[in-house]
Amino acid sequence: MKTLSISASFVLLLVCSTSVASAQQYTQYGLYGSSSALGACEAGCRSNQMWPSQYVPAARRSVQSAYEVMVNNGWRRQNLLGAYHFNPDSNELTEAGKLKVKWILSQAPQHRRSIFVERGPDQSRTDARVASINGWASTMSPSVGIVDINDTHIVAEGHPAGAVDHIFVGFQTNQPAPVLPAAGSTSSSSGSTN
Repeated sequence: MKTLSISASFVLLLVCSTSVASAQQYTQYGLYGSSSALGACEAGCRSNQMWPSQYVPAARRSVQSAYEVMVNNGWRRQNLLGAYHFNPDSNELTEAGKLKVKWILSQAPQHRRSIFVERGPDQSRTDARVASINGWASTMSPSVGIVDINDTHIVAEGHPAGAVDHIFVGFQTNQPAPVLPAAGSTSSSSGSTN
């Protein structure tokens, strides 16, 4: 029994001396504000008890910042005017381009009313596209004010409005007429009956 208490005392002494030594290191390097070894041990215990809660806010911020980038890129793509929104000869807005600019300046949320323009083959064409948007937006309403227009390297993936219209009109004109089946047919939807 005496040897057990001596060995237990030795283990306790070893643990305390190790924690005091580590606490002195933490205090020496300024990791804890307390200068006493006991205060450093208590701070270490508290830090271990609240783990991992001290890392949760930083992890949440990193996830939220990734979503913010994705949302901003989505709005940039939504408000992007591409080559099909401009006349290839004069770089003036087409009817589809005018409708898109009108939607951006009147329907998009107030803080998302920036227009992005796909860069042309050279700077003069890009400048002509921006001037065309400014000219048309100024005729919309005096309340529009200054329009925020940015050129971007993103390519607008799309098709000319006439081609899209042709697809939809062709689909509608080639639909069969809605007709009920003849009264004499006895087709069963549950399969054959024996």
